[in-house]
Amino acid sequence: MDSKNIYISYQHYSNYIKWEIYGDSEWIYVGTDGELKREKVIELVNSFFTDNDLYFITDRHNSSVIDKSMVLEKIVNAIEESDPALASTDFRKIMEFDKIGIVRKGQRKE
Repeated sequence: MDSKNIYISYQHYSNYIKWEIYGDSEWIYVGTDGELKREKVIELVNSFFTDNDLYFITDRHNSSVIDKSMVLEKIVNAIEESDPALASTDFRKIMEFDKIGIVRKGQRKE
């Protein structure tokens, strides 16, 4: 799938995600770029996604399939300029990062 179609699919399927709740919020603090809790990000990604291939989504022109081992590098490079997201290749699981240092994750409603 090309970048544009990955982004369009993400936009479509994100409307059907049931976000996990932690305490009273769906957002988890992971820090901003300078203080990003890298171990926490890796732990969240590895515990949530089982497949090694993930969609890394930033915009219509820069979304692609990446190996799970590249997630941290991609997040660190993108988080200052965009709010990157990760998705399983079937878009059943989505994880959204926000540049203010928070992330949420959820699965598609069945």
